Amino acid sequence: MRDLSQRHAADAALRASEARLAAFMKHAPVGMYLKDTDGRYLIANPEMGKVFGRPAESAIGLSAADIFGPQEAAMIAENDRRVLESGQAIAIEEFLSNAAHYAWSLVVRFPVLGADQQQARIGGFDIDITEQKRAAERLLRSERRFRDLTHHHPVPVVFIDSRTRQLISANPSFREIMGIGPDDEDRFRRHRWFATREDYRRLKTLSRQQPRADGVEAQLRRLDGSAFTVSLSWRHIEMDDRPVIVGSILDLTATKAAEAELARSREALAQSERLNALGSLLAGVSQELNNPVAVVVAQAQLLEEFLGGTAHAQRAGKIRLAAERCARIVKTFLAMARQRQPERRSTNINDLIRAVLGIAGYGLRTAGIEVQCRLAEGLPPLEVDPDQMHQVFYNLIVNAQHALQEIPAPRRIEIETSLEGNDLQIVIADNGPGVPAEIRNRIFDPFFTTKAQGAGTGIGLAFSLSVVQSHNGRLALLDRADGAHFRLLLPVEACTSSDSVEGVAAHSVAGFGCTALVVDDEREVGETMAELLEAEGFAVSIVEDGAGAKAALMSAVFDVIFCDLRMPNIDGPALFDWACQATPGIAERFVFVTGDTLGGAAARFVERAGRPVVEKPFSRDSIRRALNSLADVPR
Repeated sequence: MRDLSQRHAADAALRASEARLAAFMKHAPVGMYLKDTDGRYLIANPEMGKVFGRPAESAIGLSAADIFGPQEAAMIAENDRRVLESGQAIAIEEFLSNAAHYAWSLVVRFPVLGADQQQARIGGFDIDITEQKRAAERLLRSERRFRDLTHHHPVPVVFIDSRTRQLISANPSFREIMGIGPDDEDRFRRHRWFATREDYRRLKTLSRQQPRADGVEAQLRRLDGSAFTVSLSWRHIEMDDRPVIVGSILDLTATKAAEAELARSREALAQSERLNALGSLLAGVSQELNNPVAVVVAQAQLLEEFLGGTAHAQRAGKIRLAAERCARIVKTFLAMARQRQPERRSTNINDLIRAVLGIAGYGLRTAGIEVQCRLAEGLPPLEVDPDQMHQVFYNLIVNAQHALQEIPAPRRIEIETSLEGNDLQIVIADNGPGVPAEIRNRIFDPFFTTKAQGAGTGIGLAFSLSVVQSHNGRLALLDRADGAHFRLLLPVEACTSSDSVEGVAAHSVAGFGCTALVVDDEREVGETMAELLEAEGFAVSIVEDGAGAKAALMSAVFDVIFCDLRMPNIDGPALFDWACQATPGIAERFVFVTGDTLGGAAARFVERAGRPVVEKPFSRDSIRRALNSLADVPR
């Protein structure tokens, strides 16, 4: 007899161990198997059924080639071979294309040794990582879409570490807007984005205080150093477990240009409205202002001639010059408001400059300003409007005078004329403070002035430029550091005009034995006109309205009729139309007189009538030119 107690105990322990192993394998959440060295499955727990795609027990005795497709079977056989050859455990991710579960597995293989310590089996665990792999793939696709979206987004986007303020990444649009090329990475990392330190400090503080912001304007600096205005928006986010600022940048260059253009358009509109208001105002008062000035100018001229050769003639000449200056100032404003076309006559520019200095001389002398003239001899005469060009030179000289009042002596104005190719060049320069660079491009804008309130209108240079351009010339401020230097270029044209002052004196119409009718609603103006005509030898009758003119024309024949355009009741155009119907041939004897520089309706009427016009304030020369135009009219 033998005692079997130990054996029975050992069998019971073995059964218990096997039961525990079976329970462990049955309920294990991972696939577990044991294969022989030929790759046939000896043991497979139920979870392996998900790997096989069939009940696990049906795979016992089969190899991978019997269960899986050729590609998967070859992969499994190769990994089994590696375990057998190395004798080491290996962990490899394996993909089964047709598996609903365990499409992706982390397979741990290990050798199982026999009693002789030789490899007798291959054990393995299949851990299902399908969901992890799919989640990783979804994350990868999401990141790829995000990268593609950011990469191709037309708006510049940057990612900045909110703690270190270092750039993490930026899309191509940002690199393009900042002027960063493929070879500029090192330079860019050292580059300061913001145009000023003030902007950098302001944005740094603001981004810390506000986790989100939109439309914050700033000045950035491209890699080439050029600055431009942008609108910044940002958000504070978490990315890769660190705080990040994601920002977008909108280039405002085009917007700012459009805003500036809109502002210029608004300013131009406002200037146009101011000019229109100025034109309306001056047109309204011109008749009242020009009439007394006309009397002063004409009477001063007659007085100067009457006192010729006496000590008082010079005094009368000063009165005439001052009155003519007043007349030119009025004409300047009216010409600017009406944009009157220049009335060109053959003019000696040097003589015109001397005449301007004669008027401005007193003010220049009292301001302690020395004038140096270098006027070239033999310059050809120009076909220009002498009154308008006189005002241009006067504006430039007076501007220089005002600028020189700000500096200590010596104060100097230099005026030089010369012939430059096909242009006559006039340079007017001073040794004053010059024009600051920031306003050089604005000095010709209407109503722009740097003078104190009430000291300037801001239209002198604007008017001068318009006059010069109407003469096909150029007026520019030269880039000089020693004061303001203005250069005026006027094209040289053949002098074909026959209505110059000298020409009038040589071809004046003989008035002796002729009669003239003067029609003007202001008695003093009519009497002054009559005196000028009487000085030419005319017998003159004066009437003060259209009704009186009708009566006079019905009772007598006149060789010439000087008629004011604007009169109460029957005005000049109405009288002219009546005369054309009542007395055939008399229309050719009309000369119209006006004080509003032919604005609007008056200009249209004169163009229709085709008659000569004498503008107030008139002079003996303007009367002679008008008479000259009637030389061939039959009496």
